[in-house]
Amino acid sequence: MVPSPLIELARELLAARRAGRPIDPATAAYMPANLVEAYDVQAATTALRGAEVAAYKIGLTSTAAQEGLGATEPIAGRLTRQDIRFSPARIEVSTHLRIVEAEVIFRIEEDLRPEAAPFSKADIMRGIGCAFAGIEVCDTRFMGDDDTLPRIVADNGNADLLVVGEPLRDWSEDALRGLSVTLMRKAQPDVRGSTAKVLGHPLEAATWLANWLAARGEGIRSGQLVASGSCTGMTVLGPDEEVTATFGSLGSVSMRFVQAFGMKEERV
Repeated sequence: MVPSPLIELARELLAARRAGRPIDPATAAYMPANLVEAYDVQAATTALRGAEVAAYKIGLTSTAAQEGLGATEPIAGRLTRQDIRFSPARIEVSTHLRIVEAEVIFRIEEDLRPEAAPFSKADIMRGIGCAFAGIEVCDTRFMGDDDTLPRIVADNGNADLLVVGEPLRDWSEDALRGLSVTLMRKAQPDVRGSTAKVLGHPLEAATWLANWLAARGEGIRSGQLVASGSCTGMTVLGPDEEVTATFGSLGSVSMRFVQAFGMKEERV
């Protein structure tokens, strides 16, 4: 059972998500002391949302990102169906930090049950039905920028929304190896990256996630999505700005931040 202070923090995080008003860490009900507590808060927040997990995000998939936060492995976050958008997406800026990352998204078609672990990369490849061009929109429910690893994990790995773009054409393990990825913005230099930034290959990240979940007695179900990690790092967009991410010649995804002006954000 999750201790009551962690449940109270989960309630505060959910309220911050819904209201768009971040929490002051100095006045929060509790702050997780380690990753075990942080993932308990994350799971409790997801449960309080009352919706099933539709997608997982994987973060800290580069050595530099891990070293910067003192991590020894990637981190995971959970998104519900309400957090999924489809390209070309229009997203209100009022409650978002406007940070985006280009990522390969996998759709799982065969259950990856925990009792079948450990999983190899070949096992994961067989379980994937499709790969998509994707953009993750990141946000934080905490004030300030003095992030710690437990705080980021408790805050769902800073996951907010996931934009699903075109299916990647003729994708394969070889096609995704060292694939160039580009974020394009108007009147701004292109941000160039590669799938090699994701643990060397996005399938490596998906394999890590399946085994990490299995160690917790959890699995990835058919139909769930896996956002495998950032190919381009974090890019901050301005208000009313559009971005397109291309994954070599395999496919693309686009989204635009728009001013709220009372407009309700579309939920899918």
